[in-house]
Amino acid sequence: MKLEELMSGIAVVIDDKFVSTAAGESSEDKNGDSITNIVMQLEQKWHLPFYAVKEMPLDKTWPNLLRAASFILLDWQLWPSGASRLEQDGVRKHIQFLELARDYFVPVFIFTNENPEDIADQLPPSIYPETPSEQSFIFIKRKADLLSGNTLDFAHIENWIKRNASVYALKAWEQAFYAAKRELFGRMHEKSPDWPKIFWKAYVDDSVDPSSSLMNFINDNLRGRMRTNVFDPEILHTTSDMGVPQKDLLELIEETSCQPANTLPQDETRCGDLFMNENKFFLNLLPDCDCIPRSTSSVDTVELHCIEGKKISKQKLAEKYHEGHFNEAVWENIAFSMHNGESVRFDFRKLRIKKFSELKDQRIGRLLHPYLTRIQQRYALYVQRQGLPRIPREAILLPPTKD
Repeated sequence: MKLEELMSGIAVVIDDKFVSTAAGESSEDKNGDSITNIVMQLEQKWHLPFYAVKEMPLDKTWPNLLRAASFILLDWQLWPSGASRLEQDGVRKHIQFLELARDYFVPVFIFTNENPEDIADQLPPSIYPETPSEQSFIFIKRKADLLSGNTLDFAHIENWIKRNASVYALKAWEQAFYAAKRELFGRMHEKSPDWPKIFWKAYVDDSVDPSSSLMNFINDNLRGRMRTNVFDPEILHTTSDMGVPQKDLLELIEETSCQPANTLPQDETRCGDLFMNENKFFLNLLPDCDCIPRSTSSVDTVELHCIEGKKISKQKLAEKYHEGHFNEAVWENIAFSMHNGESVRFDFRKLRIKKFSELKDQRIGRLLHPYLTRIQQRYALYVQRQGLPRIPREAILLPPTKD
């Protein structure tokens, strides 16, 4: 997939020097600051519509703007030269906007007439690390350095995207997601515009939560329709040692395996909910459909089926580690780096029935697929296992060999 195809959608330019290239304006207006030329060439090559403003938008509009933006072109100096008070307020506003853009993970290109190093010095490391700059979602470049004569050198932008694995992966995934979304909702609407109501009624008739069931239906169908061969191996593959500190690696694994509690609805419990009380962990394995309160009952009354777990020492963990996996007994499952870099050994022999009201203030997260699915499968094998008679040792020992 070509890089220009990744940067699709609506782009946003925030620059007080930008002049619209709409028909009817004079050529003199079109030949102002170089940002106008840069935007015009991006429009022509990447076929992008631009939403342009000459000052920082109202902060209450930022969430909607960032939710819709493919990327942002931001000029740094949106205030008159020498206006120190306006500059202080402007820098503070820029940093607030960039912090929110980081949360939405929208790439921001700061194309400026200022010295890029001066701008980088004003940005906190949380949004623009000192080194390497490719780890940031922000790309800072002088406008003049982007142009060769009057021609925009796209290599500067394309090389930054190739070096920034997070931005590239996001844009490649978005393309697959939007294609699957169009196909799913288009085909379902073609069959019946009321398809959400039809499935909603079916879920109500089945006495399951209709909202979570409809969400799972959409997510499962999107996943099934999404292409998986969208990433370019030449961009993401590396033969060098990444040199990732162990602490960062553990945090990365935890982020992919467990959803933090502060992102979960307080009035909902589901399979995979993880609770911690002092030095004990409790993992809910009750199916989602049984986690829904019946009739007028509160979610607090739902009785969860939890297996108990405890932290496993690093030494014991190392002893059980074997070629990328752990040697586990039939009654246990090890969840690696699940909480604050610690691994937890769950004991299938210790099943606890607890009401959600007893545990809800102790919830620390929700275990995600495929880690939760593996525990469910292993637990199902444990509770349905059939014991076999012990094989006599004498039946295994080989007879002594003759000299």
